[in-house]
Amino acid sequence: MNKILVLKAFDKAAMEIKKRGIQKPSRTEIALELSIFIADREDFDLGERSLRDYRAAAEKWKEENKDISIKQLAVINGLCRYLGFENYQGFVESIGLPGDQIKEVAKETKGWLPNKLLLLISMSLIVLIGLWTYHYTQRQKWMLWQENQYIEVDFDANKYRIKQLLLYNENRISSFHKVEVSCDTLFFNTDGSVRFWYGKNKNKKVEYFTGSGVHPETGKTLKSISQYMIDKYVCGKK
Repeated sequence: MNKILVLKAFDKAAMEIKKRGIQKPSRTEIALELSIFIADREDFDLGERSLRDYRAAAEKWKEENKDISIKQLAVINGLCRYLGFENYQGFVESIGLPGDQIKEVAKETKGWLPNKLLLLISMSLIVLIGLWTYHYTQRQKWMLWQENQYIEVDFDANKYRIKQLLLYNENRISSFHKVEVSCDTLFFNTDGSVRFWYGKNKNKKVEYFTGSGVHPETGKTLKSISQYMIDKYVCGKK
């Protein structure tokens, strides 16, 4: 079931990206979309590379009676929620017939409809998808990264580059910021958990953020702060 979960999640992520105007999103872009969602909803960091590896494994065993292993429960839950299910059980129940039975039914029913009717249905679907996409981009809330935070913006392909626009996430806007830190900054909570994450920008400069996830400009997974990083990069100790 895990391989089906991964493949369906990648398919949906690809569709979401296409709605933003990117007609041929790369697997890296698709995996990054899922990585950000999992980080936001499950508070779990999983790099896009790991998701691409899961995707490759799922594709490899797609036609075989063998499943892939996903060790992180947060990843499974995150992918299920991305697909609109409350939990893994809900996803499993939604699958219905096994893949081989679905193929058999499709084979048996092939050719039932006349070609002209099929063509008419296809053209109607294309028109409906176009209208729905236009309506979706107008009513959907969007955000983009500006200097040190995400801000809400309208969908405007003329004003912004398509790759800049992300689906609106209230938690990301209110809680994720780039900040300046010093030796006097409180880096850890009383229970020892970290309060900041870091990553290098395009100029290889270390930057600090108030939430986990990926760097808004490079797309690389942020790392949680450590005493070593504080001593070396913040306080300048050798």
